[in-house]
Amino acid sequence: MADATKVVSAVDKTYADIQSVKTRMTGVTGTLNQLKVAVATALPTDASKGQQINVGFVRQELTKAKEAVAKFKEMVKEAAENGAASGPAIGGARRQMNDDKTRTLYERVGGDLNIETGFEIMYGKALQDSRVRSFFEKNQRKMAGIRKKMFQFLSGYMGGPTLYDIANLKPAHYHMNVTDYHFDAVLELFSAAFLE
Repeated sequence: MADATKVVSAVDKTYADIQSVKTRMTGVTGTLNQLKVAVATALPTDASKGQQINVGFVRQELTKAKEAVAKFKEMVKEAAENGAASGPAIGGARRQMNDDKTRTLYERVGGDLNIETGFEIMYGKALQDSRVRSFFEKNQRKMAGIRKKMFQFLSGYMGGPTLYDIANLKPAHYHMNVTDYHFDAVLELFSAAFLE
């Protein structure tokens, strides 16, 4: 029971750390968006009516953004070091727990957040893997659609909300010449991603 308590407290701490990271990321994103808006409003809309860019303001905002990013990196590094220090005890407790087969795979892997994180890790690996890179090197708009569809498919396939029409699966991939070799490579990347 003590091991389960350790796991629960570690999960609660990790959740709190994730929320803190999300809050910091929102702050960094907000600062960068303010900078983007400031630059966009300072740029001339008409070549004949050129506006001067307030260089001092832009430098000040860039400095703030750099500081926020540096703080965020430090926080992530600190969280990783703290997690590494407590890692073996958590891993040992996790190995002793039984997998609850009454819950869906979607619930057992941790729901949307973990599936999305696993996919993002897999996507990064796919861009590095010469076997499947060509399927994933697309423009950003197309990749956003592919990511959304893959996430929806995985979510539904693992027992979560069914948001993807399975009837579209074969027609969507027919023209791509996906072989068993490519499928196995992507499956291998997903497996490695979910183990991280």
